[in-house]
Amino acid sequence: MAVVDQRWSDGPARTAPPAAFDRQPPQDQAAEQSVLGGMLMSKDAVADVLEALTSADFYKPAHALIFDAILDLYSRGEPADTVTVSAELERAGTLGRVGGAVYLHTLMASVPTAANAGFYARIVAEKAILRRLVEAGTRIVQLGYGGNDGDMGGGEVDEIVDRAQAEIYDVTERRTSEDYVVLEELLQPTMDEIDAIAAQGGRSAGVPTGFADLDNLTNGFHPGQMIIVAARPGIGKALALDTPLVTPDGWTTMGRVSVGDRLMGADGCPTTVVAATEVMVGRPCFEVEFSDGEVIVADAEHQWPTWDAADRRRLDRQRGARFGWPLGARAVGPDGSRTRTTADLACGIYDGPRLNHCVPTCGPLATPERTLPLDPWVLGYLLGADGADGADAPGTVGCEPVDREWVMKEFDRLGHHVRPGRRADRFEVVGLEDTWLELDLHRRAQVPTAYLRAAAEQRAALVQGLMDRAGDVDLHGRYRWSTTNIELACGVRELLSAQGCATTMHRRYLSHEGRPRPPVWEIVVRSRSGLTRLPRKVCSVDTEWHRDHESHFVVDVRPVPSVPVRCVQVDNADHLYLAGRAMVPTHNSTLALDIARHASVKHHLTSAIFSLEMSKNEITMRLLSAEAGIRLSHMRAGTMSEQDWQKIVRRMSEISDAPLYIDDSPNMTMMEIRAKARRLKQRHDLKLVVLDYLQLMTSGKRVESRQQEVSEFSRQMKLLAKELEVPVIAISQLNRGPEQRTDKRPMLSDLRESGSLEQDADMVIMVHRPDAWEADDPRAGEADLIIAKHRNGPTTTIAVAHQLHYSRFADLAG
Repeated sequence: MAVVDQRWSDGPARTAPPAAFDRQPPQDQAAEQSVLGGMLMSKDAVADVLEALTSADFYKPAHALIFDAILDLYSRGEPADTVTVSAELERAGTLGRVGGAVYLHTLMASVPTAANAGFYARIVAEKAILRRLVEAGTRIVQLGYGGNDGDMGGGEVDEIVDRAQAEIYDVTERRTSEDYVVLEELLQPTMDEIDAIAAQGGRSAGVPTGFADLDNLTNGFHPGQMIIVAARPGIGKALALDTPLVTPDGWTTMGRVSVGDRLMGADGCPTTVVAATEVMVGRPCFEVEFSDGEVIVADAEHQWPTWDAADRRRLDRQRGARFGWPLGARAVGPDGSRTRTTADLACGIYDGPRLNHCVPTCGPLATPERTLPLDPWVLGYLLGADGADGADAPGTVGCEPVDREWVMKEFDRLGHHVRPGRRADRFEVVGLEDTWLELDLHRRAQVPTAYLRAAAEQRAALVQGLMDRAGDVDLHGRYRWSTTNIELACGVRELLSAQGCATTMHRRYLSHEGRPRPPVWEIVVRSRSGLTRLPRKVCSVDTEWHRDHESHFVVDVRPVPSVPVRCVQVDNADHLYLAGRAMVPTHNSTLALDIARHASVKHHLTSAIFSLEMSKNEITMRLLSAEAGIRLSHMRAGTMSEQDWQKIVRRMSEISDAPLYIDDSPNMTMMEIRAKARRLKQRHDLKLVVLDYLQLMTSGKRVESRQQEVSEFSRQMKLLAKELEVPVIAISQLNRGPEQRTDKRPMLSDLRESGSLEQDADMVIMVHRPDAWEADDPRAGEADLIIAKHRNGPTTTIAVAHQLHYSRFADLAG
């Protein structure tokens, strides 16, 4: 039995909506006829149309055949009119398919003049782009549905997005689906290229590198090439392996941290380690001592985000010192700190009688609120009692007689049952024994780990309890707290550092009646936020506050014997992370920059640098140093002379006109790089891509191994070079193989993490500096560019001069 819906039986009949595929693709037959008619009338019109159209742009197949016949005649230098084109089509056996000679006369008759052929050609080209856009949209829809249903065409979301972007790029690049070309059609373009090379004195029109010998060997870098530039990490930026690093849950060390671990940034927010170098040995090392007593061992090239005395004086003129650091003081940039190496700090400890360099303290650690077994203020008050063998017995709490009433009310407000003791400086708290045992405080007083990484408000409450019980504050806003328990003192100092305070800890020796007592550890701190709740201890610091109160001053930089060092890369925008128990903010590749600089500044070829290591400001500063011939250390230290400023002014106009694009977005994926490079190619005719550097790249998805991930990067970079028809230079690190050989020279097998780099690359250039291993090497100041692989030529070694004080390499003769 059939059930029929009669609701619309008496209503008007409804027509079905038209199917989408019934629509005609975008086309303009009149414009196509006008284009062909103009070409048949005038040879000049043929030249105009050639710049805008190909045969694939015509919607009607007959028009494409006529267009090809006209082009064949034009390329042979023969006239193209109705008679010759008709004969050419008849010879090819296609005259009947286009409508015969009559249709050719119809085309000529439809055009009054050939002068507008170029305009008609643009109309045809626009319609062709719209048709390809419709086709690309259809394929993108299929990709989307295929990815959703798991059918053919599906895949990872990132891969689908990348393929969709490539479809749109193909539309704008006017590419057709038939990319294969018969050999016969390739011979003439190849002969033209050989003729052009000969006309230029044997040098092809590749992207010049700026090194004469390298250009003579390679004839420049060519479209579609993938070039690997590899070296051992030459710019150290490394810390000793035992350096403590702050994590969201506690501490780790530079020797134990690995990729994927979480550290804390200078702004107090968590950040992820995206790369870590191998252990480096034999580097010059220094102890950097700060005003709070913190000592960190770093190599000579490690970078610190500092403000020197000149920067602080300029800031004082703008806003004054008593307002503290501006919001962006911790970030590196024009309005923030500057990166200076350990060697730079050693050269300028003092500015007159005052300390020169300082690092702003970190922001309060942004850790989540925790469920704690005991209120932080209550715990702090109980821990505030002096003693090395444990805090107060949980049942009886001591206090100053004048404070007992207020303290009892505070305990009661926080949910604890209290009653007065027999003495005026005592009261009792009921029910703390089990909590005390749970926190393991019955054996030794310490700040439990859970409280050290609690929320900022919870940490502040614990500090207030400590200060309310046993702290003092003077008229200048200095808080002092003392204990004979070194473990408790370190915990309190960590709490204060996590709040963004600069603290000092002193050890004092006392005696009683000639008998020595255990040493007392005194912590001194200032804070813009109140560190006490007790009314008689609350202090206003507004009138006494100074920016220096939240600063780590560099008091000494002294050389020490070399120790193993290592560095990491984090994914936050300012590349800063916290090191040392005082939580000091610290900062986290020159040949490729030279090549991009030469291509853009000297030859005005559009270049793009995708830097996952250095910031835009760092790259620009290196570029200015190289172009103007000014020492990079002088730029960083702010000690440029008047002559140096004049050099920059003279070079500024040429540098500012250079089509060099820099992208320092953190944690870029290959898909993002390809999308950005496509846009640059479309808008600015991109000629060179530099990626700095390969080991910092991530795919954003799970992979079986890092080698597999790097292999995929290598394949995608080669495809990018072929797709955009530009050379792609990828910076890569070498493994420790050169360090284990006597001559220290790198080999092709030293490429890190994947053999695919060697397979996919058209050229591998390895940088070797003899004086990096022996300071008194007779070739000091020279570097070898070892061409370890050259797909289109011989392999050799090219000697150049390294001028690292100017952040550049140069020809030895130059």
